Amino acid sequence: MVTLGSMIGTNSEEEFVNFDLKEIQDVLQELANTKPIDIAHAELLQQKSLRGADILTEYLGKIIKTIGYLESKVSSTKNRVSLEYNSTEGKTTADMKKWAGECSPEVEELQIKLAKAKASKLVVEKKYDLLIRGHHYWKDLTTGMRKSILGYSIPTTDSQPEQGDPIVKNWG
Repeated sequence: MVTLGSMIGTNSEEEFVNFDLKEIQDVLQELANTKPIDIAHAELLQQKSLRGADILTEYLGKIIKTIGYLESKVSSTKNRVSLEYNSTEGKTTADMKKWAGECSPEVEELQIKLAKAKASKLVVEKKYDLLIRGHHYWKDLTTGMRKSILGYSIPTTDSQPEQGDPIVKNWG
């Protein structure tokens, strides 16, 4: 059984830097270098684009979950460090506490992880967009081939409902 939980992962912080993008790169390379010779070949490229986009969708879910977790952790760590800070030189001001929270090595480390997660999300989103655009390109190309080679186009929806349909009978 495949659950949504298994797709987005069970860890709060996923190892997104270790996601294997070899299949995605192979698909993108093939799409860039391939000229379809017939309708079936163009449809195959269309399906490969969708397969790549599907893989990236799972990765995006894990990255977005990780970003949310890291943002929350940065905020709570800043607050904790700020509350724990006490000046050794007399009175501790609110600005000193705020500065201590923002400059903490612990917070800095979390912010670097968060920046890497956001950068990874951007890269994966751009590759996803390329694959979806590629899918639509191959789909349009396939439709054009059908029209020019076969002389017809397969409609995506029925233009006329069946006469036996109870809704059609009530149109009067």
